[in-house]
Amino acid sequence: MDLGGDRGERCTADAGNGAAVDLRLWGKYGSLPWAYPLACHLVDTGAAVEVLWRSTVPESARLAVARELGASVEDAGRLVAFWAALHDIGKITPGFQMQVPKAFAALQGSYTTVGASGRFRHEEASQRFLHRVLAELGYGHGLLGNASAARVAQLLGGHHGCFYGVQPRHADPRVPCPELGGNEWERARRSVLREVSAVFGPPAAPRAVTVLGGAVACGLVVLADWLVSQEDFLLDQLRDVPAEARELDLREHRDRSAGRVAALAREAGLGRLSLRGGSFAAEFPEYPPNALQSSVAADLPGLVTGPGLLLVMAPMGMGKTETALHAARLMGDAAGTSGVFVTLPTMATSDQMYRRVRAYAQRRRAPDVDVAVTLLHSMSWLNAAYQDTADGLDVDRGPVLTGGGQVQAHAAGEDNAGAQTAATVWLRGRKRGLLAPMAVGTVDQALLTVLPVRHNVLRMLGLAGKVLVVDEVHAYDAYMQYLLARLLTWLGALRVPVVLLSATLPGQVAARLVRAYLTGAGGKAYRGQVEVAYPGWVYADAASAVITTRPFEVASRTLAVDLVDVPTVSEDVSAPADRPAADVGLPVKDGADRAAVVKAELAPLLRESGCAMVVCTTVAEAQQTFVTLREWCSKAASSAGEPRVMLLHARMPARQREALTEEVTRAFGREVTHRPRRPTILVATQVAEQSLDLDLDLVVSDLAPIAQLLQRAGRCQRHQQVDDEDLRPQWARRNPRLVVLVPRGPDGTLELPKRWTAVYDASLLRRTYELLADRHPQPVEIPADVQPMVEQVYDETFHEDLSDDEITRFANDEAAFGIAATVAIKNPRKVLDLSELTKTEIDEDLVSTRLGAESVRVVCCYVDDDGTRWLDRARTSRLPVTGYGPKRRFTSAQVKAVLSESLPLRDGAWRRRDRNTTAPPAAWADNPHLRDVLVLPHRLDPDGTVHPVTVDKRMFYLDEALGLTG
Repeated sequence: MDLGGDRGERCTADAGNGAAVDLRLWGKYGSLPWAYPLACHLVDTGAAVEVLWRSTVPESARLAVARELGASVEDAGRLVAFWAALHDIGKITPGFQMQVPKAFAALQGSYTTVGASGRFRHEEASQRFLHRVLAELGYGHGLLGNASAARVAQLLGGHHGCFYGVQPRHADPRVPCPELGGNEWERARRSVLREVSAVFGPPAAPRAVTVLGGAVACGLVVLADWLVSQEDFLLDQLRDVPAEARELDLREHRDRSAGRVAALAREAGLGRLSLRGGSFAAEFPEYPPNALQSSVAADLPGLVTGPGLLLVMAPMGMGKTETALHAARLMGDAAGTSGVFVTLPTMATSDQMYRRVRAYAQRRRAPDVDVAVTLLHSMSWLNAAYQDTADGLDVDRGPVLTGGGQVQAHAAGEDNAGAQTAATVWLRGRKRGLLAPMAVGTVDQALLTVLPVRHNVLRMLGLAGKVLVVDEVHAYDAYMQYLLARLLTWLGALRVPVVLLSATLPGQVAARLVRAYLTGAGGKAYRGQVEVAYPGWVYADAASAVITTRPFEVASRTLAVDLVDVPTVSEDVSAPADRPAADVGLPVKDGADRAAVVKAELAPLLRESGCAMVVCTTVAEAQQTFVTLREWCSKAASSAGEPRVMLLHARMPARQREALTEEVTRAFGREVTHRPRRPTILVATQVAEQSLDLDLDLVVSDLAPIAQLLQRAGRCQRHQQVDDEDLRPQWARRNPRLVVLVPRGPDGTLELPKRWTAVYDASLLRRTYELLADRHPQPVEIPADVQPMVEQVYDETFHEDLSDDEITRFANDEAAFGIAATVAIKNPRKVLDLSELTKTEIDEDLVSTRLGAESVRVVCCYVDDDGTRWLDRARTSRLPVTGYGPKRRFTSAQVKAVLSESLPLRDGAWRRRDRNTTAPPAAWADNPHLRDVLVLPHRLDPDGTVHPVTVDKRMFYLDEALGLTG
């Protein structure tokens, strides 16, 4: 039967006419001109694993797989390649082959359709067939422990990202499986198995395969399958399909495939990280090493003989990022890893870190070696620095052909070949970024590894060959701390080096994280003592469980902390409709005393010059403070020029927030040449306290937990360069100073605004206030006072005289631990079945790694009199409501235009009670980037007047300076 011209005739060979394998059995079709034989695809996938194992998979990951298979590194690679060449053998079933009638027509007369079922997926068919057949080939049988027949069958059955359970009847030849088809289908499958075995020559079957080994091996199979399922690759392969499929033919096909896969892997940006060695001074010549960096550089090399965990606890502004990158290279070299993943709490901090890590990679990469650096978070493709070499990005190009002849679209586009650290088009695709040699992203991207989501084994593969760096460890709540500990247990078992960084981490939390890692490395609960030092660092060796603690001396800095009382102000979020649009959602009153206090603290700045930051607890308070200070500054005179007030918070369109973050970092960063010469005030929320390298002359902050206050204080007079260049104003040349605004009720006692307790735990706020009040006016000596203060506020000791707030905090933390324990996968040695890794087919987008952090993404648009929706007030850019082409797909430019104007907003009853007002264009539901975005339509008059939008009883307004109010 003709499958598409001469090629189709050439592919017609019946297993009964002397050919070892029937090439009419198709494996890929989709948009190809004719069917691609299944046997060829299987050989391609096995060849891809061979190539990746030799040239791409880091030594540490290869050792991990070999260890868990009980094999040598060479034999482990051969085994996984052989298994990969069987992953789609379940496509030799009537239900699958009938999915493309044109291809199935060539099989009629040779194969029956008995047992055909469209509901029986081909990967499950692979598992059912292989479970039984592998046991016949000497693989360990049974269902208990790590019996290799069941485990290998299961890992191959999970190559689409979700594992099927193992049932006793699957291994029993007496139990029929009609969906596998009749005897002719069984013969065809065994024929493929026989020839694939001859081509790849696997070593002796392992008796056992652990869950760890199975998971990482599955990740490698998935990667290989994705590479050789790309349409361009398949079109090349179609030109060289063998006329027959005997062992010699398939061997030649494997050799051709291997050459193409090697080129494909290089093109994709896959490879081992190669950075030049050297001292800390050589890696960072622009910064003379400080006490922390000198200590790590001097002592760590003598401790790292393999994988381990490094915990750095040091004051703010001590260059922990540079320390981590230097340590990661040392630890990676010792452990055989060849990659780094730097994680941070937020997208904004990840964006800033991406520039620094990419610059480091560019500077330290080996000659003539490209190092792809990816940025991993949900909005990364809007980051200008990340996309500067991907102007041609098209979200609907670069298809991967999947089972059933379907096409799965992945991100693709044009890459700039001259950018040695640019992420390739392939690595920008969904779920692939962690496979790059270097990556930066939100910590969620790592935590998803221990949640039961599809393709978490691909994340395990990505992490198995890297050093994981977790910055700002103190920034995570109880729920995330539990998930982080579980991740560390898995990484310990995989022998993955880890670097943890913090300036304000409680000792009990630090000890818990170190124990979690050593528990994974040792295979049983580690109950030894963990002594931390501050300032100092701890190194825990994975092999010996020996913990080394290294304190270091650092020059003391005195921080003046002043407590200033302000009245507690109520906030009215349901403002009357007749209020000015720019005031919608702002507090009804700012509190005269609060405004006066803030102005008094900032007065020296206006009289002389300087830079200050005012940190507010909520967005609404930051907006009101900005309005108040802007009006004040507009009327003030300064010898240094007109004062400027800046505002930065999360509820700004992504485009605006990125530009402001860039401007703030440039103005107050280490490069003092850009420092403002006129008085400048930054009003911000918590976004300014994490990983932004800022230097302000003065910091004024609302009361916050001590860890956050110390982080904010760390942005006060941070860089010696400012003093060296004589840029510090005279009034600020004393000790760094933090002003804490303490809210008090009419009776003069501490009165926490209710809205604050939605942001911070009330007991932490009270403990912090009591600590500072007891010390006042005594200054804080950094570093000597930092750890004792943190320990006092975050003390986990449960005693009889706890306040109601403290009891509530403990109860909430225990509840968060309980929820995290429920959703997370078990410790690796307690997982008995791979299906426990993906208990459900839930999508990772629906699994939150942040408890209670549910938010929605909204886009404010403008609706004119004729109903047209615009993205801007000037009506120059229409809101995309449909795509282009026959399938009406949205282009990357359209998607980027929408998401650039989007912002996060906490979900609530307002949305559920009024879904019509926020309903997006219907076509957005078919686009993965737009399907969950809501709209806030503002009415736009012909004269340009913009009106707020009311959703339920809540009024929203997007102000060009304030961001979203309401």
